[in-house]
Amino acid sequence: MSVQGVTDSVVTAGAAGAGAPLMEDWSKIVSFRPEAIFRPRDLDELKALLVRVHRGELPQKRLRVPGSLHSCSAICVSEAILDVGGLPKTMEFEAGDGAVVVSANWSLHEFLDELGRRGKSVTATGGTDHQTLAGLISTGTAPASSRHALYDLLDWVEYVAVDPASGEAVERRLSRGEPAFGAAVCSLGALGVITRVGFRLVDQLYFKAVQKIVPLEELFADLDRTSATYDFWRVNWLPKTEKGLLWAATRVPREEADPEGDYKTDQSEGILDFLLNVWDRLTDSGPLLETATDLVYRVMAMAYGTKKATGPLRNMLPVDRRAPLHVAMAEWSFDPAQLDRVLAECTRYFGDHGWPNIPTEIELTRTDQAFMSPWRWEGLPYIVKFNFMYLTEVLTRPGEKEAVHQHLRGLWEHLERAGIPFKAHWGKINFLDPDFVRRNHRLDDFLPFVSPMFVNDYLRERIGPA
Repeated sequence: MSVQGVTDSVVTAGAAGAGAPLMEDWSKIVSFRPEAIFRPRDLDELKALLVRVHRGELPQKRLRVPGSLHSCSAICVSEAILDVGGLPKTMEFEAGDGAVVVSANWSLHEFLDELGRRGKSVTATGGTDHQTLAGLISTGTAPASSRHALYDLLDWVEYVAVDPASGEAVERRLSRGEPAFGAAVCSLGALGVITRVGFRLVDQLYFKAVQKIVPLEELFADLDRTSATYDFWRVNWLPKTEKGLLWAATRVPREEADPEGDYKTDQSEGILDFLLNVWDRLTDSGPLLETATDLVYRVMAMAYGTKKATGPLRNMLPVDRRAPLHVAMAEWSFDPAQLDRVLAECTRYFGDHGWPNIPTEIELTRTDQAFMSPWRWEGLPYIVKFNFMYLTEVLTRPGEKEAVHQHLRGLWEHLERAGIPFKAHWGKINFLDPDFVRRNHRLDDFLPFVSPMFVNDYLRERIGPA
């Protein structure tokens, strides 16, 4: 969490302005100054705070609970912020280490490290590992796989919210197997404060990873075949070409992997690392592709070579888990049967309005049953996800950050006019409204779980009043 000027106190408050702490998302495209930041030190203080907000005893009526501020949308913006970093961090393993109960304020990186010390793991990870477990679950972060999900082993989610009938703060649990579990994952931070989660565990998994430039047709001609070849894979579509930088990871026996293996730090291991090495050519490029940046990608396509690594899941998945540069992005999901049309319409739109300054990621994600998940597509085993990305370190001139939203809004409207159905990740850039949400999600099933004090303007514009 990027918070400037916050002390380790229960409450930090001030008028929204120069004296208030500045909060920024990971991509530095969203920034705001909350009126108050609350930092409870234990569960009792947390419950007391929620009751006071519910009763209207504080000036602030709305709270948000950022996980790691990885989301590059206003989903995190609020008049008051609840910082769970002061709550105790706990982790309790069952006998035999077959399961664990962990406080949700652990980062995924810390969590996987602790599991690794016991030779244990979960089955997948998301795109970056500094997100908190609560943040991952709340936004429905998904891995690049049609076969594995981050929540395969998630048994239950526990959270604290105010019971509207009694006015008291209560602890609630949503468990796998009950219909209400559909509200737990991709809960949008609207249910309450996620405090603990329960995971089953597997023995540490090992992978061999490869990166190389490939023709897109090699991957897209038969998506099932590609997914049978690799457990996890995605490709960065190089602008104005039919090629991409493939990252793929395949599970291997422990004896075929370096037990502590990781990617080398002295070579370009992904798009962001590669760009870091040519930083001086990009510093004035803006949000859209320019001639110099285009040349960089063409050189990359010719000179990248093949890079390999082996190691445990926590190090191999994914390659850019500790990215050196930052991007703002939109994550939109599509029916795989529409892939050729989506590629064609994106090419048409980018040809007319400019390509993003960094290659678009394309990957598969297994569908799920969460009420509000963008990966919930009835009748499909998996979806195709396009991650439209914009390198934000180069957005230094007035209006360039706004231009990212304008460019994506134009693409959103272009795809709608083309009649291509899609859904959008809530924590990334999107243009959702209540009609879109009601058509594409189980909003009526979700709303009974929503606690109004956690619904900020961003959510109210998308799901309506709560």
